[in-house]
Amino acid sequence: MNNTYCSLAWNHQFIGPGGLCKPCCRFKKEYVLENNDKYDLATSTINEIFHSEFMNDIRANMLIDEPIEGCKKCYEEEAAGKNESLRQRHNKIDEITENIDLRNPKIIFLEFAFSNICNLQCVMCGSYFSTSWIKQDTTGIMDLTIQHHKKYDLPNLNSIKEVIPDLTFIKFTGGEPLLISKYYDILIERAKHPNFENCSLVFCTNLTFFPSDELLDIWSRCKHVVLSASLDGIENVAEYIRYPTEWEDVSENIIKYLKLSDIMDIRVGIRPTIMPYNILSVIEFYEWWEVISSIYYNDDPDKLWSTLTHVAQPEFLSLQVLDKPTKEFIELNLNLQLSRTDSNEVKHHVEHLIKYMNLEDNSHLLNDFKRYTKVMDKRGLTFKDLEPDLYEMIFGEK
Repeated sequence: MNNTYCSLAWNHQFIGPGGLCKPCCRFKKEYVLENNDKYDLATSTINEIFHSEFMNDIRANMLIDEPIEGCKKCYEEEAAGKNESLRQRHNKIDEITENIDLRNPKIIFLEFAFSNICNLQCVMCGSYFSTSWIKQDTTGIMDLTIQHHKKYDLPNLNSIKEVIPDLTFIKFTGGEPLLISKYYDILIERAKHPNFENCSLVFCTNLTFFPSDELLDIWSRCKHVVLSASLDGIENVAEYIRYPTEWEDVSENIIKYLKLSDIMDIRVGIRPTIMPYNILSVIEFYEWWEVISSIYYNDDPDKLWSTLTHVAQPEFLSLQVLDKPTKEFIELNLNLQLSRTDSNEVKHHVEHLIKYMNLEDNSHLLNDFKRYTKVMDKRGLTFKDLEPDLYEMIFGEK
């Protein structure tokens, strides 16, 4: 296929906070709102949205290799040499792509993120995706954050019922999916229809919870479960970025998830989000994952996986906001660490991050990063605690 084709345009929709829909999770929300004022489940059904003029135009443009403005994040990752962008990855998943009919698009894959119920205040998040973030003190950074002060939910469950029997791939994000009761209701509804045993499920969890016995029973009845661990580092790095995570709880839970391979087909992986706070510890994190997963995973090791993403929004947390001397310091440090590892996968991940970091100069946002970091540091652990040398490079303070 060409450089813009994405299978998700033919079989998928992302349902975001409050029922706002997008072609996928990474598609720019602003582009949806600019072009379609009825792209949410409060006013339309999921099929009306999927077969709208907006979606038809996207599909038509992809077939002639026309870039889609809302797909910019995947294009950037591909330009930076990432192993696979989301677009490229989904184009290779047989269970998603094998029954695509380019003339007759049909939803078989839904991603649910309509609720923002969450127990954490992650530094790269906000109240749009986390109810706990409403408690975050934003004094001095109000211009950098959007405070919704609202708990989001799906306005109309009936708006998706027509496609539930056809779903073979279901992804749950949030918020924190293990806290959202309606996600369980959706699975119960899908299980009422034929071929539930052919369904694949994806749960993106922050690892602070473990599923109930009822949910584990449902997991065991489907084809397989992909467990995507939203984890960005170990120990104090994890606790700083995903505040108020307790590392002891998270590390215990990931072992419990790995041990589920003894009783079901579960594919456990990590998906760190990389930013200045954890760029220098990313190699240590991947080495930890390789050790811990090899110890506790008793099934096919090929089912273990890891990928990463870099912060794109908010822009002031991107690696690209750093000035040239700091980028050079990071690149030198990472290359020294790489010289001590034999993992080709880790090398590829890190090489991609370096290339992405140097792709653009957005250092005009560096003062926003500094101002934001000072507020996050008030929560207990500080950026200086994590990386004193990098802190000194950026802030000019010891």
